[in-house]
Amino acid sequence: AEDALADFVTPLGDFRALKREGEAMLREEFRELSHCVLQMYRYEENEEGLDGQFEEVVAGDDIARGGVPTVEKMRRKINRRDAARFCADTITDSEQRGKTLEVWTVTK
Repeated sequence: AEDALADFVTPLGDFRALKREGEAMLREEFRELSHCVLQMYRYEENEEGLDGQFEEVVAGDDIARGGVPTVEKMRRKINRRDAARFCADTITDSEQRGKTLEVWTVTK
């Protein structure tokens, strides 16, 4: 998710800018593919098998566009295996096509 990690510079550019560029590339250059962008929160080896929490990202409603992450959002975590399960589940869920969703399992 946009505010899961601090922004930092990589050899290829700013981390958050690279994430946004990849999402835009999927939407604009591969229009013929159905897709759903899942923005995962920080991985933590917390309890596995929890229900996923999904929040649709509204264009212009992220910190890249001047918004400030809430304390709650900065505390969201997800187990790696749960993240993989949600990816597989979303592939087959036609209601999620074309959406960008933030995904987490717990708030600590």
